[in-house]
Amino acid sequence: MKILHQLDRPKFKASKSDKILIKYIKENAEKFCTTPIALLATKCKVSEATITRFVRKMGFSSLQLFKLTLTEEMVKNEKRTIISRDITSNESILITANKLLANNIATLEQTVSDLDEETLLKTVNMLKESERIFFIGLGNSGFVADDSAYKFMRIGFNTRGIDNSHLIMLHMALLHESDVVVVISHSGESFEIIKAVELAKKNGTKLIVITSNRDTILKEYADACIFYETRESTLETGSITTKLTQIFIVDLLYTQVVKDTMDLASAFKQRTTEAINILRLDNKK
Repeated sequence: MKILHQLDRPKFKASKSDKILIKYIKENAEKFCTTPIALLATKCKVSEATITRFVRKMGFSSLQLFKLTLTEEMVKNEKRTIISRDITSNESILITANKLLANNIATLEQTVSDLDEETLLKTVNMLKESERIFFIGLGNSGFVADDSAYKFMRIGFNTRGIDNSHLIMLHMALLHESDVVVVISHSGESFEIIKAVELAKKNGTKLIVITSNRDTILKEYADACIFYETRESTLETGSITTKLTQIFIVDLLYTQVVKDTMDLASAFKQRTTEAINILRLDNKK
């Protein structure tokens, strides 16, 4: 039975909490599909366990599968694509290109307008004063973590990008107080990342969090939290908009560090460029 139909006529005896969830989903189906479980629990004033039980009553093994199925159902009902409410299946590819461009620009503009200068400068100072910097992230955020570490290494910082949960935990266990951990997490609620952060803070390490989730539990551990604006549909997870926004924030921090340490950063950048050129020159022989 389709989800939307089940919401009107559930096969089970709906509890008070179930009725709250049913009402919320019927009124905010698309929002439900893009909201993390912790935030859903807060909005509906129920526990996360209640949401999990409700999904199982509806016949689904997980919340993610429930969201995917509901998204597909809405797409079919509204006869539009799964990427964005503004994109239709019969439009030209160039029209789609312009809509995606407008969405990316709007996302970056909103992110910049919400940035807190004091937090940014505090973050930059922590990076400059660090002995080592560990950029950590999982999945698509892991790609950004790796790229960020490479970026700062080129200007002389002792950095490491880690996108494997086991390696992250090993490194977090060996941190020093002079180290800085930069957590890149779109959801801000990955179990592995939360455990890594808890371990890092036990070692007195400074923590910087970059996330879209303003209600993330990571705020309790962070020395600085930088939030960005982006919205993904369930089937759009890992969109260029999210990665672009994450990379933009890291690039902003990098640029300010270079501005503050211009002579030293330039010298290191020249040395690392020359080192890479050695390989290029030798390869031509």
